[in-house]
Amino acid sequence: MADKKNIIALEIGAQSVTMGVFARGKKGFTLVRYARRDVLLDPVEEGLRIEYVSAALADLVAELKVKGCEVRNVVSGQQVFIRFFKLPPIESDDLDQLVGYEAQQQIPFSMDEIIWDYQLLPGREIGEREVLLVAIKKEHLDSINDQVETNGLQTQSVDCSITALYNAYRHSYAQEKSPVMILDIGAKTTDIIFCENQKFYTRSATVAGAFVTNSIAREMHIPFKDAEALKINSGMVSLTNGHTEGMSEQDAALAAIIRTAMTRLSTEVQRTINRYRSEYQGAAPVKAYICGGGALLACTSEFLQETLGLPVEYLNPLNKFNVGAKIDEEALAADAVSLGGVAGAALKAVGQSEFTIDLVPTSVARERTEKQLLPKVAAAGAIALAGAAVFALLSHQALQDVLEAKKPVEAQLDKMEKFSERISSLEQKLQSRGKVVDGFAALGSARFAYMDILKLLSERTASAQFWLTEFTPLINYDPSQNDLVGGLKGVSVIDRTRSANSNTADSALTEPPDDASAKGRKKKANGITAIYIEGYTLKKKEGQEYRQLISSELKTRLETDSPFTFEWLDGNQRKQLTGNQYITFIDDRSKDQKVKVPDYVDKFLMILPLKEPLALPASLESGR
Repeated sequence: MADKKNIIALEIGAQSVTMGVFARGKKGFTLVRYARRDVLLDPVEEGLRIEYVSAALADLVAELKVKGCEVRNVVSGQQVFIRFFKLPPIESDDLDQLVGYEAQQQIPFSMDEIIWDYQLLPGREIGEREVLLVAIKKEHLDSINDQVETNGLQTQSVDCSITALYNAYRHSYAQEKSPVMILDIGAKTTDIIFCENQKFYTRSATVAGAFVTNSIAREMHIPFKDAEALKINSGMVSLTNGHTEGMSEQDAALAAIIRTAMTRLSTEVQRTINRYRSEYQGAAPVKAYICGGGALLACTSEFLQETLGLPVEYLNPLNKFNVGAKIDEEALAADAVSLGGVAGAALKAVGQSEFTIDLVPTSVARERTEKQLLPKVAAAGAIALAGAAVFALLSHQALQDVLEAKKPVEAQLDKMEKFSERISSLEQKLQSRGKVVDGFAALGSARFAYMDILKLLSERTASAQFWLTEFTPLINYDPSQNDLVGGLKGVSVIDRTRSANSNTADSALTEPPDDASAKGRKKKANGITAIYIEGYTLKKKEGQEYRQLISSELKTRLETDSPFTFEWLDGNQRKQLTGNQYITFIDDRSKDQKVKVPDYVDKFLMILPLKEPLALPASLESGR
């Protein structure tokens, strides 16, 4: 029979499935019963994970007698992406839309491929809005949900093991005010969580139980499952720099292998502490709590205390929970370190959690939408029935009675019309805000335009025979009206101060063109349409023939898959740039030049028109 009164919490980890049944009463929260199943897979068996998890779920549902119940799920930290970022100082009534735009920049997948949720964190400075973003691949979450529903359970919500564990810690250690660190040592990852007043920060390290098992299997040349059994039955972390007195030869070798692997974990933890302190201005933790299946390895707490230089204790996430009469308290004392996820999920169910992350599977989201539509469908049905009643009355009653009956319907229709107008208004507002978001996306792309162009030039013009020395954006350059011999007309540059005043630059654009005058600057410019380049090439005996070679070589390198074009539009006809329209060489070596061109090189000038104009800085666009 389904348990309708209690809260059912389920955590599906990398190598275990845990379920707990909780009750809320007058004396507080109580763990009524719980069970756990290991899902130990050799790395080569990862393709069978779904079958193993489904079998474990079936056992737990039968043992705890919860078939047909709603369940609060928790997914492991290794399956989610967690990011921290600050929102830009933009006024917006739609916080979801603003966070969604930022999420696109943070997650390395299309938004259609992920399911995500977020929570605002207390700002580290006045007025700051910092966000915790949690995302998971849609296919992973839906696959887990399919197994849950296949075994007779109904998903109520989905949390992340990291935020669920944090909620359990805050509830069970509410008196703790000093900055502390939690190490949740799982099978495939160790989640490192910092708790400091209202600050929260986490990072996952890929050094955990499976890493230790792999080290044993590799060093002892045994299968993965045999190494896991050996670790559980005989494993421990050797202490005091490898001290193994009193152990058998095999146990001493095993302890030394485990210590080497765990030293890697200690290093990752220390790196994370340094990062938290430097990048997030956090305080150094004064204590570390350890939990998770990997924390049960003998001498783990002593080893971490030795290598981290911190007091280390086992975390009890059920510290403030009551325990049901049918639970073996001695067994629970050993299992408690692995129950943080289910404890946190249960607390969220009754509104006693700081984080309320909910990753909604596709089928659950569809069901929620349908439930929200039910009242509207019922209202529509009521209107239809009222209309039918009116139609019947028209046949049997006087006109006055009909008019009286129509009044409630008309009032309802009026309400629906106002509701429709409101929807239209919201759609227009959404479109307007979408344009704002698109504008910010365009600005974000524009930040890297010059960097991409410079990178392309650097990669494609690398040569021992010629090199580039000048890079200047040109405003309103028109190849049909200009060339490098006749001079440039109607063209502006963004900033020629360096080239005009430097004693080390000899630029063909040293003198500002007409449009750069005060009068010209007031005209609204169309954009950056070309890039001006200067460079040098080594001379050869063939002279002019070598110049022609350089001309064609540079054009060949730059005209394919690049932002540049060597065409111009003459009416409706496209023509190729020729000769002085894109490159010329300086022959004059007179004493009048500011910088003489050495005899062993030739100086060349190029103008490379852009296929698409780049946006102008705001100061030029507004005429300042």
